[in-house]
Amino acid sequence: MSTLKSKSWKPSFFTRPIEYKSKLPFFHDEKDFPELKILKDNWRKIRDEIIVVEENQGKLKGHKTYNTPPINENENWSNFYLDNFLWSSHKNKKLFSFTNSIIEKIPNCTLAAISILSPGGTVKPHYGDTDGIVRCHLGLIIPESYPTCGIRVGKEIKGWEEGEIIVFTEAHLHEVWNHSNKRRYILIVDIVPSYVNTTLYSLCSKTLGALSYIYLERKLTFLKKQPAFFVSIFHFIFSSFWRCYLPLQRKFKLP
Repeated sequence: MSTLKSKSWKPSFFTRPIEYKSKLPFFHDEKDFPELKILKDNWRKIRDEIIVVEENQGKLKGHKTYNTPPINENENWSNFYLDNFLWSSHKNKKLFSFTNSIIEKIPNCTLAAISILSPGGTVKPHYGDTDGIVRCHLGLIIPESYPTCGIRVGKEIKGWEEGEIIVFTEAHLHEVWNHSNKRRYILIVDIVPSYVNTTLYSLCSKTLGALSYIYLERKLTFLKKQPAFFVSIFHFIFSSFWRCYLPLQRKFKLP
């Protein structure tokens, strides 16, 4: 697509749920992102690291989601983050040292997480946080193929396969499900594609700024009635904080 080759795409950041429409495709061809090949080359070792950790410490329990409106039915979906838009979990990185070593070789990576979907779990249709990234799903432990387990983005549907990658525009409306009787594990990796005109820290600070406002609005519901200019002011304040904090947090391994 010409949009992908222009290298002038200015990302958007969503502080409130919107109906996202753009020329960006629902799914991408993984061959357009050669930096992701290292994930496929090492998927078994990444999967085996999860198995060893769970054998030693019990089932992984990732962070719950704080979307507005809630999209996580019965809290059956969680993400075990290594990086969340460059906000690092140093404890998790140490626990998954091999996986982290692979992630660090992807220079345009902003987010990495082990995503767990419980048996019978679903994630309601929702839009993403920014169109400045593409999201990669690396199949690690997939209990059953499509249609039992799958992902819908826009009008297109795919199923995961172990060792294979699905790449999609996370900003589009999407939903996932696991109708099997076993837990589903994938590795989520977000990257900033070459056609997006921004820096990693700028994109991540503005995305975290939007997520910070969403969290605040969910806790203080009266904020939902505030006008757009009010939201933009708080988004700027939160984004400025993250822009200062992220480099320090990563360098000095702050919480």
